[in-house]
Amino acid sequence: MTLRIDTIKQPSLDNPHKKTMLTDETLQERKQKVLIAMNRQNISTLVIYADKEHGSNFEYLAGFIPRFEEALLIMTIEGHISYVLGNENANKASKARLTGKGIKCPVFSLPNQPMAQDKVLTDYLEEATWNTEGKVGLVGWKLLPASMQQTFDVPFMIVEALQAIVGNQRMINATGLMIDPAYGVRTTNNANELVHYEYGASLASDNLLNAMNHLAVGMSEFEVGHLLQSKGQYPTIVTISAFGERFEKANLYPTERKLSSGDKVALTVAYKGGLSSRCGYAVHSLEELEETDPGYLDEVVKPYMNAYFMWLEMIKIGTNGHDFYQTFDANYSKETYGWHLCPGHLVADEEWLSSPFFFGSKATVKNGMIFQIDFIPSQTYHHGVSAESTIAIADETLRKELQNTYPDFWKRVINRRVYIEEELGVQLSEEVVPLASTVGYLRPLMLDYTSAVTKK
Repeated sequence: MTLRIDTIKQPSLDNPHKKTMLTDETLQERKQKVLIAMNRQNISTLVIYADKEHGSNFEYLAGFIPRFEEALLIMTIEGHISYVLGNENANKASKARLTGKGIKCPVFSLPNQPMAQDKVLTDYLEEATWNTEGKVGLVGWKLLPASMQQTFDVPFMIVEALQAIVGNQRMINATGLMIDPAYGVRTTNNANELVHYEYGASLASDNLLNAMNHLAVGMSEFEVGHLLQSKGQYPTIVTISAFGERFEKANLYPTERKLSSGDKVALTVAYKGGLSSRCGYAVHSLEELEETDPGYLDEVVKPYMNAYFMWLEMIKIGTNGHDFYQTFDANYSKETYGWHLCPGHLVADEEWLSSPFFFGSKATVKNGMIFQIDFIPSQTYHHGVSAESTIAIADETLRKELQNTYPDFWKRVINRRVYIEEELGVQLSEEVVPLASTVGYLRPLMLDYTSAVTKK
């Protein structure tokens, strides 16, 4: 595959500016998916933990996260739901997408808020509806090895209280029921969910492209960071607007530092549904790039984009995760290029859900999955590179439903596919549904708005 930097048309700014909300039918479908999975694993009660950073499994059924407090969603195999919520989220039980009993639990509240001195956590949990005929599954947010099925990644006080109610031996780690790439209910999406998540993926993409198009010597990280965030949407990761050396004095956030010619540039923004990220140099020409980081184009950028385009062209429904990982590594060696994580992962309400792509994986690429094209090289003496973006996978039936039910969404998808194929020269499977217009678009010369990497 021969790549070059050439003058090409920019992608379109195509965020729909209107968020497609999840329907009541989708929420009922989600509940049924969870109940079927519970029955399959002989789980009679499922307990889902949430806090601000780890609230997506809870939100999958409740429709909200508990923000600055903790919460539990307890659902029995009969479908009875209890919401255990702190002081400032207790009023959200009546707003939840799925009807359930609200239990106010001050133990989950912020420090020094009113708390009953004569009640402990078990007292509140006992108010929930339970079925202990089978196993009690506790859902955290990590996927732990099978040997750790009695280990729980939630606060000890919650584990201790649950064990006091249902017994140590009855409890199992059930996080996989939600997010395991082989069988987790949250790893696949219906048409309504795909269009819902496209809003955030395309907004991140638009904001990134807009920020790159305003990038100029003398601009501050603050100014560019402001362009990356918009519409009051909740970022699913720390927004990155960084010039020069990063992480000085452990700082993660944009500062008043101004862009100088030849600086390293790193930009990243993410919302529910997807992330967009780009790395490069503040230069106008290939000559400047070579002077700034000799060999960067041929040793970093071209191998990375070769691997990126290969990734796009080989992903399809039914592909085994282990085989994908091995093929990717054979063509873009982690030993040579220094990537250490999975070559791509699933995304939903959180930026990283899980990944089917790892050594020994038995998971396969499934209809309705949303993928972050995410692999991070680390090469000595060179700056990094990134063109992270988001796609979905859809079979013919799902594509027809998307086309018929959400025609405006489908027009955006077709336009994105045409751009990828005609401007970038990448041939996509019919199953690939780009959720952002900048999929595959990388311009390492970040002060040249007209050129990008292409294989045409």
